[in-house]
Amino acid sequence: MREEYEYQLSSPGSSLSGVCEAWNKAYNLNNSQMEYEIPETAGSGRLMGFCSGRRIRVIDYDINFRKPVDMTGYSRTPHMDLLFCLGEQTGWDLPETRKVFSLCPGESYIGTSHETRKRSVFSAGTHMHILEIKIPLVDVQNIYENMDKSGLGGNSPSKTFPSGKYRLTPSVQAMIRQMSDCPYKGYLRQLYMEGKLLELVAVYLSETVLQTENDILLPSFSKEDLKCVYQAKKMLDEEPQRSDTLSQLSRRVGLNEYKLKKGFKEAFGISVHSYVIQKRLELAKTILDIEDVTVSEAAGRVGYGNVSHFAAAFRKRYGTNPGQYLRDVRD
Repeated sequence: MREEYEYQLSSPGSSLSGVCEAWNKAYNLNNSQMEYEIPETAGSGRLMGFCSGRRIRVIDYDINFRKPVDMTGYSRTPHMDLLFCLGEQTGWDLPETRKVFSLCPGESYIGTSHETRKRSVFSAGTHMHILEIKIPLVDVQNIYENMDKSGLGGNSPSKTFPSGKYRLTPSVQAMIRQMSDCPYKGYLRQLYMEGKLLELVAVYLSETVLQTENDILLPSFSKEDLKCVYQAKKMLDEEPQRSDTLSQLSRRVGLNEYKLKKGFKEAFGISVHSYVIQKRLELAKTILDIEDVTVSEAAGRVGYGNVSHFAAAFRKRYGTNPGQYLRDVRD
């Protein structure tokens, strides 16, 4: 019988094979829990998994890899994904679509998936702390049907599952901390985590997904201002190589500089300038991963006119020079 979820390394038999085995175990738990310490040869951190009696799985990654990890995942069970960023901005490359998936501090993602195959590349030297919850889609359908019957559907259409990124409310953040700091062991831990998990899903749907524009998160901003802040982030996601100043970006979204600067920091936990740098470096790394280019060409394509400045930023972000990274990718 095939597993519901399966992960394979692009280079089997490497020092990361134990990590891949733990990854597979965490995603296929049945009413149980596990914890795995990342070996020093692979990096540092730990991977924790938990599965409730309802087959809702929770995977807590707190990992920093020594080398890039190229992994392909196969999902054979329709499900909804909830991802919560618990540390600094993090993400991974999706080479097959030439995109980068990323989450800012205090940000979450919700989306549905059916039978899929997805290749992901995790960078070396980047701390990734994410809590992931996988809920069978049949259970999600039941939740939404019962919400509709009780008149709690809010602004969410009954036939459409939510998808996108949302800020974490203080209540959701508090519950995640309680789950991470669970003081119990064995069966009591299983019981505690199961109750907290259901509470977390209920509060998350209520306070974020079913709210319009997450307006409860930034009470000092109007809905129109918040739309402009999110529009600015969308523009930076789509075209990080543009050389717009903060003033030019603020004019493009129709919001003054002060509100854009303050709102962006409050909404995403990072300044506009730092976010642009991170998005440019993510794009540059993707280009180096999948295209036959030089470091200078990659730097120019993501908006860097000075290769030395690009190399310094790349080294600070990924712990290696872009030239060395390119040689490692091509070896």
